[in-house]
Amino acid sequence: MLERKKHIILQQELTPVKEIKFTGRAKFITVVILVGLVIIYFLNVWEALPPFIWAAVTAFIFNGPLKALCARFGGPRWAWAAGIYLLFLAVLTLALILIIPAISKEAKTLAADSPNIRATVDNYLTTNPTVNVVGIEVQSDTLRNALNNVLDRLPTLAQDLGPGLVSKTFRFVVDLLLYLIATLYLMLIGGRAIWQFVNTLPLSLRTEMRGLVKRADTVLGAYIKGQFLLVLIMSVASFLFLTVMGIRYALLLGIMTGILELIPFVGPYLAITVCCLVAFFQPHGPGLSFGLDAVVLVIIVVIGMFILRQMEDLVVIPNIIGRIVELPPLLVIFTTITAAALLGPMGLLLGVPIVAVIKIIVGYLYYKLVDADREKLFLTKEANMEELYATLRSFEPNSRWLIVVPPETAVAELFQDEEALEQIRNISQEKPLDLAFNFGEDEKTSHLVKQAGFPITTMSQEHFFANNFR
Repeated sequence: MLERKKHIILQQELTPVKEIKFTGRAKFITVVILVGLVIIYFLNVWEALPPFIWAAVTAFIFNGPLKALCARFGGPRWAWAAGIYLLFLAVLTLALILIIPAISKEAKTLAADSPNIRATVDNYLTTNPTVNVVGIEVQSDTLRNALNNVLDRLPTLAQDLGPGLVSKTFRFVVDLLLYLIATLYLMLIGGRAIWQFVNTLPLSLRTEMRGLVKRADTVLGAYIKGQFLLVLIMSVASFLFLTVMGIRYALLLGIMTGILELIPFVGPYLAITVCCLVAFFQPHGPGLSFGLDAVVLVIIVVIGMFILRQMEDLVVIPNIIGRIVELPPLLVIFTTITAAALLGPMGLLLGVPIVAVIKIIVGYLYYKLVDADREKLFLTKEANMEELYATLRSFEPNSRWLIVVPPETAVAELFQDEEALEQIRNISQEKPLDLAFNFGEDEKTSHLVKQAGFPITTMSQEHFFANNFR
């Protein structure tokens, strides 16, 4: 042992001082109490939280571009954050000056027209005892009751967006200031607070915790940024299309269409239905909507909105959102509806990614609790299939393995060959072996291997592995 200098003193060489050490039970009780107090606190101050939550969402959206700009061009983060923030502030100011008054005006006009709309609907339903809806004959009385429930809400909408808005101006200004201040602060610090917390953990825990945080960040980033862009793109595209076709309340309907995109499966078709109803019952004649009659106009609206929907499914969603949120469709619908009921518009945006992150954490804890981690087999970029076949044949029967493949490399492309996958399947059945694969962010290969019947992992323990194989 090396001799220490006299001015370097170990604690045990000093007068013994008894430190408080928490037992496992004391740690558990402390954590439960702290979590309980935090929950009680937030439940009591919930009404004050929306500005800060929206600020966190906004800062999160801008965090990716900020990191990219700092990495590409250098310079301090605060300078880029200030630049993006000023640009965002200019866009927000422009929206408050131009878009918000226009929305309010259209909403009040729509509410003022509600008696005329109601009269038109009643007249149409009176002269038509039954109405054909997508090939189904519906009694007019039934349809009248449903439409009247919607029309009854229009005056309330005008009150909320018109005179009612004045009475809420002070609260709106306060919330807006809090939102802007919190957004700037969170943009400046980025994820520093989270990583500082991770760095306080013991060294043996940091690798897995970093992986857990990065995976959660990936899911949240892909979904929130993707949904934000999706709403923006669909709102603008729908508004332009409806405006060209001369549909009344195009701005309101465009924004509604974008927001309804947050409701999976049901939302887009609900938006098409509302747009068709407005197109059908609005005035028609020379100089209005190219002189088209109600039926032809509705058909064009259906076709146009359907094309926008297909472009969204084929272009926007795969390239912006991808398959990063791996939740069953029914769970997505349930989460969206319940989160919207609890949190309103905030729930539409945040419900699904929060549940996706909870799934990551629960999966992480599950594998820890049942000790289900697989043995890891890392392939290098120079690996080939013959080496993999030989290695698999050398494994003990009934063993569980996770094969980690560097994404978007030559060796990863080998797994896109059906014959290679069939050979791996045969070996795994002969031994037998329980095999799973990880291809990182290579979604194409992951999808093909998953279709071949092999489990694909994107997280830890099927998931976290400390080795850097790239």
